[in-house]
Amino acid sequence: MEDFRHTPIIPISERDLGKYKLDVEQRNRKGYYVEIRKDTIYFYTIASITLGMLFYAFLMANEKQMRIKTDMERSKTLRSKANAGRKGANLNAERDLLDMENGSRKMF
Repeated sequence: MEDFRHTPIIPISERDLGKYKLDVEQRNRKGYYVEIRKDTIYFYTIASITLGMLFYAFLMANEKQMRIKTDMERSKTLRSKANAGRKGANLNAERDLLDMENGSRKMF
């Protein structure tokens, strides 16, 4: 008995083994039966539409937020360029004076 641990203590008759195999074959031949009710279809349809609407709302909110951020960065960049241009026009005389002090040979 120790050599074959999975051997049953009570021997199985050939008739029982044949009956079991026949039952297994009949169950496999029978196939599967799937039942889908209208309530299930309605539930999953409503759930998918709701999730789709939520996803679309988040997508639109994110797009609006990104557009606002881009507009703010653009206006900030334009403002800094405009200020730099004004500042540059006012500092020409100061730059010439600094160039003279640093030993530049620029003539007025």
